Amino acid sequence: MKSQNSNFKKRSFGLQTIEDKMSHLLRPIFQGSKKEFILINNLVKNWAQIVGPKYAKFCAPKMVNFEKNKSGAKLTISVFNSSVGFFLENNSDIIIERIATLYGFKSIVKIIIKQEPRSIETISPDKKITNQDTEKMVNSTLQNIENKELEATLKKLAEDIFGK
Repeated sequence: MKSQNSNFKKRSFGLQTIEDKMSHLLRPIFQGSKKEFILINNLVKNWAQIVGPKYAKFCAPKMVNFEKNKSGAKLTISVFNSSVGFFLENNSDIIIERIATLYGFKSIVKIIIKQEPRSIETISPDKKITNQDTEKMVNSTLQNIENKELEATLKKLAEDIFGK
């Protein structure tokens, strides 16, 4: 007879690294293939290059829905300013081409704009992490990560979390 505890995963308590916590948080959100995760990760990482730094602070890629026949994907963009949403809607073909240039193939075939409320802070992009102790903690935690793409994504996440 199996014990009831065999159905439960082992939980760890106490301090955890950011890498452990992020994988725990991202697992339920994204359950697709590694190729799909790389696509979404690169979109988030290169978002300012895709839409431009002027518009990047007013919108963000929210999700990518992959079609069953693998012909392409639909990108949903969260927009925090209605005029930026109008701009992105009218220039969606240009954004699709910029994404295709980034990947080398046309991965996104359609863009969906979702208006969402959010207050936009006017923080200079050079000084998002203001507390030096927090910045040292983030850098020391991320220095042991071998995957540079994951390190850059986690650093951007830390800047978003601690910069506000």
